[in-house]
Amino acid sequence: MTEPLNRKQKMAEERKVAFAMLAEHWPAVFDLKQSKPLALDTRDRLKAECETKGLDADKVARAVFLWVRRPAYQAAMAAGGQRYALDGTPTGEMTAEQQAHAAAASAAIQARIKAANEARIAAVRETRRAEQEARREERAKQAPRPRPTGPKPDAKGKPAGKSTRPAQSRNAKPQAPKQDKPLPDSAMANALAAALGRK
Repeated sequence: MTEPLNRKQKMAEERKVAFAMLAEHWPAVFDLKQSKPLALDTRDRLKAECETKGLDADKVARAVFLWVRRPAYQAAMAAGGQRYALDGTPTGEMTAEQQAHAAAASAAIQARIKAANEARIAAVRETRRAEQEARREERAKQAPRPRPTGPKPDAKGKPAGKSTRPAQSRNAKPQAPKQDKPLPDSAMANALAAALGRK
């Protein structure tokens, strides 16, 4: 939104300087408080007076262009009535055709102004919505993650704190490890073999 705002501010400053220049040299017709329809030969007369007063004709033409595009000036044209010379003297009334053309131009200007305002409001709303969405995403990134409530896994990936061995009773006596029976020695084996052989 910075660039459109800067452009709008520059245009406003340009109009302010241009209208001040027109009001300084021709205050009878360039009055912001009371817009008057200009005479049909205003362009030629302005060119001649620019040469006399040593003014930049292009700057004056640009200033008049901005002046006649003002909604207030177009409304004065649509209302009809007298046209005025640069010194403020009436030069004749507007025709019905000129008045109708001015009314159409005024309506077109009003429509453009309305569309521009609606676009500006929509852009402001979209900017605010994007900013709110960005803030929500930032808060979501900064929010602490929930900690796990279960036991932490051991090195093998199994939940720690639980034994896989069967539970033993507290009163059970420890059992002695089983031992293999001792085998007879060689002497006893030979005696038994001899006795069996006698029978």
